[in-house]
Amino acid sequence: MIGQICRMELKPRSVLLVAFCAAILFWTAAYPFGRAFLLTQINPDEGWNVYNAQKVAEHQPLYPSAYAWTALNYPALSFHLVAALGRLTSDYLFTARILSLSGLCLNGVLAGLIVWQTTRVKLAAWLAGPFLVAIFCANATDYVGMNDPQMLAQVFSLAGLYVYLRGNRRGWALDLTALLFVLGGNIKHNVIEFPLAVLLDLLFCSPRRALRFGVGGALMAGLSVVLTSRIDGAAYFACLLAPRGYSTTQAILQVRDVFLPILLPTAAAWWMACSCWKNPSRRVLALLLICALAIDTYFSGGSGVSINAMFGSTLAIVLLNGVFWAEFSRLPLGGLRVLPLSAVCAVFFLCLAIPMKCSYHVRTMRILQTRRNDELRFTAERDYLRQQHGAALCESLLLCYYAGKPYLYDPFNATRFIGQGRLDANLMVDRVRNHEFGAVQLYGSVEERLGESPADEYFASPILRAIQLYYRPGFKDQDGIIYIPRTWDAQMRPKLAKGY
Repeated sequence: MIGQICRMELKPRSVLLVAFCAAILFWTAAYPFGRAFLLTQINPDEGWNVYNAQKVAEHQPLYPSAYAWTALNYPALSFHLVAALGRLTSDYLFTARILSLSGLCLNGVLAGLIVWQTTRVKLAAWLAGPFLVAIFCANATDYVGMNDPQMLAQVFSLAGLYVYLRGNRRGWALDLTALLFVLGGNIKHNVIEFPLAVLLDLLFCSPRRALRFGVGGALMAGLSVVLTSRIDGAAYFACLLAPRGYSTTQAILQVRDVFLPILLPTAAAWWMACSCWKNPSRRVLALLLICALAIDTYFSGGSGVSINAMFGSTLAIVLLNGVFWAEFSRLPLGGLRVLPLSAVCAVFFLCLAIPMKCSYHVRTMRILQTRRNDELRFTAERDYLRQQHGAALCESLLLCYYAGKPYLYDPFNATRFIGQGRLDANLMVDRVRNHEFGAVQLYGSVEERLGESPADEYFASPILRAIQLYYRPGFKDQDGIIYIPRTWDAQMRPKLAKGY
């Protein structure tokens, strides 16, 4: 497939445009790509993903119970892949980050192939890939080069869509498409807009083929659930479906934050979706945008869900932008086409300055230097935490991992289950009271966390109060505080006499 794109020769007058777009791409990508190779935390989920890869490498079950102090609500395939590659690299974090970066680049290649398959316009196909990478780097910076499986899962989703379009709905293409979608879903389970769009497209043109695709995909998905349950733990399905809180306001704000900075590409995608709806060979792209927006908006309201919930919509926007450029190039000069295609594409790439400005990443080299300073602080925190004997209770699981501490507590999911009455906070309070943890790491002071409203989503209030009573600050910097067991004195005895 890569060879097919490489054989798409450009006319000399388009080379300057490609060079300009490449400069924009470098500007947007320099910071997140460079940051991926620094030993510092990009997102709190990184440590959680690293610990779960380590569990696979140590042959521990990933899903022993639906409600546990170290819960997992992601599919298992990515952790097996990172664990296997980690045996060669001896580092799960950077292995996963390289997989994420590779996944994003492959997303770009597949976007170019899909645009080429649907339009046969070389320039549009050449630019769709860089535009996809650039729009993610500009508008979803925190997820580029992060240890998260979604970028890799999207490779299989886009590959499935490409096979579907290339195979022209033939039987073998439907089976391979379903297999690729199931593989993607076993890496990250929120990429369901792709199979749904294909299923709806098949229902429009051939209900019999839709039945084949739906039944085949369901059987493959069911088999994957059975295999995962046998290999990684019987509670697999229950873990994926574990309930979480929901906020409609959060969903609305998420949609605003994602689409407002990329308003021009979004508007062009919706305009093109109306045109694609009338074309049976392209209708699946319009359905993808509709399904993605509906599903992504709904999922965005879930507790703990971030901007990555909207990635399916972003992919659909980029694909439709590529079709838009291709159709624009076919318009005669004058009338609706007042600008050459090169100028229009340049405007689309230039508009990425808006999300760059909104995310404060315009000065990429300066920000990257700041993250190098973060790496120094992370190393200092790690060294201090490593010196504390015994286990540790960490809000930054990545810090606990590099300090060599065992995985005993998942702050987000444990607090969620405590709030649902599935776990008893007093069990952890007793461990804190007994000084079973040699250190407790938090991003902010206990006093600040107890004063927050709504309640803290990483540590339940009883646990925070126990930390406040039985631990004292031992290390502090701008990234957080590491608490160590308190030495009891006369001033503390009256508090202990009252009971906790």
